Amino acid sequence: MSKAISVVVIGRSLSQQERTRLRSSSQTPLAILAELPNAPQVLDELNRLRPQATLVLLNGELNHSFQLVERIHQELPDTAVICSSEDSSPEVILQSFRSGATEFLRQPLVESEISSVFAKIEQSVIRPEESHLGRVVAIFASKGGCGTTFVTANLAASLARLSRKRACVIDLNLQAGDQPLYLGLEPIYSIHDVVRNYDRLDDQLIASYLTQRSKNLTLLAAPTEIGKDEDVRVEHVTRSIALLRAQTEYVVIDPPRMLNENTIAALDAADDLILLLTLDIPAIRSARRTLDIFTRLGYDRSRIKVVVNRYTKTPEFDLKQVEKVLETQVFATIANDYQAAIASINVGEPLVLSKTQSRIIHDFGVLASKLTGIKSQSEPLPSTPKNQRSGWTSLFGGKR
Repeated sequence: MSKAISVVVIGRSLSQQERTRLRSSSQTPLAILAELPNAPQVLDELNRLRPQATLVLLNGELNHSFQLVERIHQELPDTAVICSSEDSSPEVILQSFRSGATEFLRQPLVESEISSVFAKIEQSVIRPEESHLGRVVAIFASKGGCGTTFVTANLAASLARLSRKRACVIDLNLQAGDQPLYLGLEPIYSIHDVVRNYDRLDDQLIASYLTQRSKNLTLLAAPTEIGKDEDVRVEHVTRSIALLRAQTEYVVIDPPRMLNENTIAALDAADDLILLLTLDIPAIRSARRTLDIFTRLGYDRSRIKVVVNRYTKTPEFDLKQVEKVLETQVFATIANDYQAAIASINVGEPLVLSKTQSRIIHDFGVLASKLTGIKSQSEPLPSTPKNQRSGWTSLFGGKR
């Protein structure tokens, strides 16, 4: 799979339909780092993010937009500039190229043109060899109660421990974020501070809003006050992710189960999209529907990793059956050890950072290793006791 081309959109926020069309039409994966207004500080943001392509949506005063295109071309010569407008007259297209644009896309966006433009950019763009761009992992539950909060906290801690680099958790459960409880933190700031100071937000300011669990593990918390969640919009989410991935090796996102605009913006930004499920019929059926939704959103299957939480191997159930139903391989499993998990939650410490002997710790090490390519040093542990469940095969057919 090709490495994603990093893109910044300038002029206005894309509609969800436009985002989906961009992603699904390009043969090369696209990572939309930010959607910025055509404002004076936009060049500062571009110099910080150093995208491989900018999509300038021409609106309002065209001369102002063309001046911006010219400045981007001058200050970021390695960045491909794409102009896009509903006005596709020869005059507008010619002025776009004279200003420094390398490509032009008509609006509404046309799939064949998107594919052609980004294919050319992939071949010609000069990728910054040392430009830091952290890996974004989003964890989405097939249904409620699958354990995303627990998995997010422990995966982030595992990534930080395995890589010995920085990992940041973003809690996007804006109405009832519980990450502070699972990480043992009492945040002073939250993503609502991003909202309040959005116009002057930069890498240093957003870093000051993080709550530190350790040197390499931090949290951007959800709002603690009732009603503040309504203020958080797509641009706040995308900007936060872009700034944090520029200064952190791993960004692990805990989004809500609801597929609203903020959730989709987080999933769009993810390099790895973990679809979390448990071994029960409703969760597996919901996972199958969720995979269909991901396909409609234009997500490449190679980005999606199916992970089974609270897994217990039983004679009645075979993971191969799940893979057959989902038409996707199970990427990893996390053992079912209720006592160890609930004990870690109650003391506010990620289980993987404790001295508890649990298969869960080993499994998170394996998951982190698979995501990073770094060999895990954890030793296999004995399997947890078998859970007495029944009724699985009714979903798949066959003998009980």
